[in-house]
Amino acid sequence: MPIKQNFIYNSILTLSQYIIAIIVFPYVSRVLGVNNIGIVGFIDNTINYFSLFALMGINLVGVREVAKSKFDDQELSLTYSKLLYLTGVLTTIVLCIYIVVILTVPQFKDYKTLFYIGVAKLISLSFVIEWFYRGVEKFKYIAVRGCVVKLLYVLLVFFLVIEKEDYIIYFILTVLMFVVNTVINILYARKWVRFSFACCWKINSLLKQVLVLGVYSILTSMYTTFNVMYLGLVSTTTQVGYYFTALKIYTIILGLFSAFTGVVMPRMSSLLAQNNRSEFDRIINISFNILVTFCAPIVIVSILIAPQIIELLSGTGYKGAILPMQIIMPLVLVVGVSQILVHQVLIPMRLDKIVLHASIIGCFTGLLFNVLFVEIYGSIGTAFVLVSSELLVTLYYVYKICQSKIVQIPWKLFLCNFLGAVPYLIVYYFCAELFYSFWTMLVSFLFASAVLFFVIQILFLKNEIILNLFHIKIINK
Repeated sequence: MPIKQNFIYNSILTLSQYIIAIIVFPYVSRVLGVNNIGIVGFIDNTINYFSLFALMGINLVGVREVAKSKFDDQELSLTYSKLLYLTGVLTTIVLCIYIVVILTVPQFKDYKTLFYIGVAKLISLSFVIEWFYRGVEKFKYIAVRGCVVKLLYVLLVFFLVIEKEDYIIYFILTVLMFVVNTVINILYARKWVRFSFACCWKINSLLKQVLVLGVYSILTSMYTTFNVMYLGLVSTTTQVGYYFTALKIYTIILGLFSAFTGVVMPRMSSLLAQNNRSEFDRIINISFNILVTFCAPIVIVSILIAPQIIELLSGTGYKGAILPMQIIMPLVLVVGVSQILVHQVLIPMRLDKIVLHASIIGCFTGLLFNVLFVEIYGSIGTAFVLVSSELLVTLYYVYKICQSKIVQIPWKLFLCNFLGAVPYLIVYYFCAELFYSFWTMLVSFLFASAVLFFVIQILFLKNEIILNLFHIKIINK
């Protein structure tokens, strides 16, 4: 299936996730309140953190190895069995540690009922085998299944979560969504593969890859997932609620670009296996163009109207999330660059050591800054930790890519789009001065920004992505 179709299906799934988040999150944040949202966020992110140890690098290695073996049914079943067996071993070890932590750490014992419920999510995250479907490029199936399950989830949330004390029900519904996805995935995979214990002992070839990329995932989590857990341990659940809200909005925007990189990674592995370097380079250039074209203005606009976005999505009582959101938003561009370099270049080229070294830099920065800033500055400190760590990691990737001349980074494209983002500041200033009504100012600024975007991209930058999208021809005299 062509990348364009895969991207459409993956975009549908991603959009459904974030449209649902935009629908559900404002509702539950108002019903449950910032404190209960903080509790759920603390527990959910703690489970996600343990899940990283259970999966190690299986998600990344799985996509790469399945993409390589998808044309040979026997080899595909062999790869699937090895990865599933390895997942089972790692998950069993992590589950034992998880139970011990719940019973011994005071902050966890306070919410042990929810943590026990979270066991189902931890197991589901391990065995959801999304890596298999991405590797064989079954993005249509992923999109349809994901949309149906999430639609049922939304209906149940609105039907069952109706008062402040229903945060336990909300968490149970969230866990059930993961469980249902996993059960469907495991059953449907039998159409292509069969699990066999006979070949599971031959995992040495995969174990090293899984451990290297697993260490990368765990170290990366020290400045991403671990941040929320650490904030909950040294601060209040209210501060977790502020940060969780700010991070949710950033995740929604970044997720739209992640839909593209998620589709491209298996294709890049296949292109390298076929020695098709010209197509490989072409896709990378398109990726950079898409990133900078859309993300540069989105970052500027989101920072400017952060107060309005927070109030619109979360209601009153979340003003403490405004500054963390403004600090975090530039990461849409920074992490976007990182995703291109990691998922489209370094991992397909098996340059896992560069990825590992970058994660060590990010981990050290994250741990140090967490200790220095989070207890004092709360959610603002956590936002600063995330930005600092991600920025240093991305700069390291850029340095190694430029040093080895693996691919060309389009610096001129970045510069032109950064300069093109400046007029949004002027538009915002005039809208803020002219309109005092919340809705009038917001709608006016968004409309003016949309018009400005197309004017800049079509008339001044002559951006091929936009021109081709609308079949516009520019005649150069």
